[in-house]
Amino acid sequence: MVWLMTRQEMRKKKYGFNIGTGEHASWNNEADAFKHAFLSWYLSYYLGDEEAKRLGDMHEDETPNAPLYERNMDLWNNQIGREIAFEMKEKLGDDYDLLGEDWAKEKAKKIIWEKMKQGELITNPFNDWRKFENMELDLLKDKDRVDTEMDFKKFDAKTKELRTKSYIDQIIDSDWEIPTKENLDKRVQSGELIFVENYTRGNGTKVHGYYRRRAYFANKKNSK
Repeated sequence: MVWLMTRQEMRKKKYGFNIGTGEHASWNNEADAFKHAFLSWYLSYYLGDEEAKRLGDMHEDETPNAPLYERNMDLWNNQIGREIAFEMKEKLGDDYDLLGEDWAKEKAKKIIWEKMKQGELITNPFNDWRKFENMELDLLKDKDRVDTEMDFKKFDAKTKELRTKSYIDQIIDSDWEIPTKENLDKRVQSGELIFVENYTRGNGTKVHGYYRRRAYFANKKNSK
């Protein structure tokens, strides 16, 4: 525990995230989120995605009486760690084995910190409504949204201006097909897109149905 806390203090000094005090200094906070994401990254980077998930899930199963909100937070952040490992391997290709463990660790820590600042990790399980079971939807960003032809025509001038580039890009990406509901439904059937039905978030916000590109980890191949 002393060794772990020393590492947490070092990371706090370097990256600036919050940690608590005493016995539970790295529990249900940014330090906890960072720790789970990093350890999951490490396992995935060196043992592969499936083994990292097995070991991460096994660790959570060892504490069956832990509150569900804590388990949800840990599983969520473990997945972020595996995502980072996969992204690094995809970007570096065969070179990642040649760059050394120290370089890889520092790179992963920086990415985890950036994702934490962007709000992609769960750092407080008491007021974060996101659920691990719904992670594919919750991680999708606005740039992943696919507008139908009808949606685009209904936009006001400002929204249309903001989304024109992405609208043109999605037409190009789909072999110059106009994104009608019919051809988007076909892309949903092929697995390329998903359609999100109307739903209400945990904070009460109502979300109307829309088409999205798949989240990263829903459509990836197993990493090494």
